[in-house]
Amino acid sequence: GLPLAAEAARAGHSVVGLDIDPNVVEGLNAGRTHVDDLADSDIQAMREVGFRATTDETVIASADIVVICVPTPWSDDGGPDLGAVRSAAGAVARNLRPGMIVILESTTYPGTTDEELRPALEEGSGLLAGRDFHLAFSPERIDPGNPTHGMRNTPKVVGGYTEACANAAAEFYGSFVEKVVYTKGTR
Repeated sequence: GLPLAAEAARAGHSVVGLDIDPNVVEGLNAGRTHVDDLADSDIQAMREVGFRATTDETVIASADIVVICVPTPWSDDGGPDLGAVRSAAGAVARNLRPGMIVILESTTYPGTTDEELRPALEEGSGLLAGRDFHLAFSPERIDPGNPTHGMRNTPKVVGGYTEACANAAAEFYGSFVEKVVYTKGTR
C-alpha cells in the first residue's frame, strides 16, 4: 500500500496511512521506509506534502476514500488467508459513513469483495454498498523493485459493485495512474 500512498500523495491527495504496527507508524512519521519499493527520501517527500501514519482507526471516519491494502499470505487450506482483510473490514465498518469509496486492493480470489468485504461493511455499519457508499476492487499489479514499470505506468484494473462504484474508483486511480481499465459494474 505504501507505493500507492506515495503516488496518491504526489498527485495532491491528502493521505493518511493506517497500520497496526506502532514501529512501522513511528518509522514512517520519522521519514523512514519499511518496504523495498521506496527509499527514505520518498517517505520524506510524502511527509513534506502532508502524509502521516497512525495506528488510530478513527482517522477512517474523516476519509473520502479508503483503500484496503493488507497482506493475504497463503493459508494452510490452499488459499489466501483473509484474516487481515476481515480485520480491516471491521475497522472500516466501525468508521464508515455515507458517500465514502472503499476499495479492496489486497491480492485475493475473485468474489472476495462481494462475498467477504461487502457483508462485513454492511452489517458493521448499517449502510448499503452501491446506495450509501461506493465499493470497488483493484488487484495490486505492481512488480516490486521493477525499475521500468511502477504504480504510475502499470495499467490499473478496477471493478465496482455498481457502475457508479466502478466510476468513482476509476476516477480516483485515474488521478495518478496513466491508464485505468474498469468494468461498468459487477453486480
